[in-house]
Amino acid sequence: MKISILEQSTLSENSSPADAIQNTVWLAREADYPGYERLWLSEHHNMSILQGSSPEVLLAAVGSKTDRIRLGSGGIMLPNHSAYKVAENFRVLEALFPGRIDCGIGRASGGDPYSTTLLNPPEGIDFPQQVGQLERFFHDEHQKAIAMPKVDGAPSLWLLSAGSHPESGRMAAEKGMGLAIALFINPAATREAVNLYRRNFRPSPEFPEPRVLIALNFVGADTPAKLAELKKASDYFRLMRDSGNYPKAVPSPDTLDRIDFSASQKAYLDQIANREVIGLIDDAVAEISARGAAYDADEIMLTMMCFDIEDKIRAFHQIADRIVS
Repeated sequence: MKISILEQSTLSENSSPADAIQNTVWLAREADYPGYERLWLSEHHNMSILQGSSPEVLLAAVGSKTDRIRLGSGGIMLPNHSAYKVAENFRVLEALFPGRIDCGIGRASGGDPYSTTLLNPPEGIDFPQQVGQLERFFHDEHQKAIAMPKVDGAPSLWLLSAGSHPESGRMAAEKGMGLAIALFINPAATREAVNLYRRNFRPSPEFPEPRVLIALNFVGADTPAKLAELKKASDYFRLMRDSGNYPKAVPSPDTLDRIDFSASQKAYLDQIANREVIGLIDDAVAEISARGAAYDADEIMLTMMCFDIEDKIRAFHQIADRIVS
């Protein structure tokens, strides 16, 4: 089973937004390493803790610092954009880094309702229509416009799903796209979308066979003390996010030491445990494989929320070392 990384350019307490962006480039260089298939960047707006607002721009910087790992969006929130402009952006990336670019697309906004209005989404067109437009622009099938630059290949088109709309599996299948299930968002996601996808898949030039990945929150370390520290930071973020109160930054360990979770909060964390893999590295590797089998996935994508980027890099290196060996 292949493993990959979803990076969200998180802001840490007492750090700058520029640090968050530079840390993403640093992580990408470290992930350009045997064992990792791809690195995707997320799109979020008006959220201080998640600084990655423009994955297509950041992908250009990341691509210039890496050599082999596939790069993409996880995802471009298509309702915020013109399909034509997305096609142009990703064709530029494909021209810069041929054969390495993925275009993962989602139907959410990636932000609050007000910031969504500022993004000027196109009017009178729904998500499936936009997906169709994007597909046609990637393959020069639009009658009146070409997405420049024209390149020999096309970015691999993936449909992102939280698993709450099983029909997303059918849409991805009918269009010959890859399917990515965001378990780290929806712990209740079932295999129904995957089953629909595999039953109805139609091959495409980019996907001659179906391809499923699931994305999980990951917390891993090589000592129990470090694991407990990282788990608390991750738990705090999920509690705040799910209550609608996104924190401004990832708290430092000293700040977290002053925070106690209530009994109801601890119970809620137990309810959403399917979102994540938590454990010492060897245990985490075994759990990653088990999760992939449970969802009939070809690939696992891991995202990690922590205060110190070096903890994240260390954990991802340790996972890759064990997967490769």
